[in-house]
Amino acid sequence: MSTVAVPQAFVFMKVGNHAGETFEQILERKNKEFSKAGKIFWGYGGSACHPITQVQPFAKGVMQKHGSVYLLMEPINSKADPEVVPATEYSEDGVIWKPIPKGIEVTGSRYALVLDEIVPGDLDVSPDEFVVGVGPSRGRRAVDYLQGRIDKACLCKEEGAPPQKPSAAKQIKFMAKLLDPYAVLLK
Repeated sequence: MSTVAVPQAFVFMKVGNHAGETFEQILERKNKEFSKAGKIFWGYGGSACHPITQVQPFAKGVMQKHGSVYLLMEPINSKADPEVVPATEYSEDGVIWKPIPKGIEVTGSRYALVLDEIVPGDLDVSPDEFVVGVGPSRGRRAVDYLQGRIDKACLCKEEGAPPQKPSAAKQIKFMAKLLDPYAVLLK
């Protein structure tokens, strides 16, 4: 298990079954992807954590301040079952498109985080200590933001602010460092 302390800023994501695969199958496939390509494209969708307007600027700021930025994963019982269409191209900027690197497979996703190896983690993250760090919900307390179907966020420690309301800790079981360009668009 990881002995890493909870980072001051990170990307948080609930993870689980997706596009006809169990979470365990996805992890196994992603470990093979890392072995072949030296990086992982971790697919996702939705309106939160847009690659260009949210993840990339957030990750660059965290890198400058802390030297690394992590994805912290909370396994959940997911029922996500999007159409299984593999991405064939990716873009860092929405203008220049490149073929998906050899050895990488991303299905049923509009976006992807670019990751180093996914490793087991054993962290408890208290959402009442963090706020959304970028985008239209910037400054909103994570404990309030991560409700209902909201399953991801760029979060940072709210320095000096006492917890507003006690919240159940998020159980982080896996984590990975983000690699430049941190997040990409897919098609």
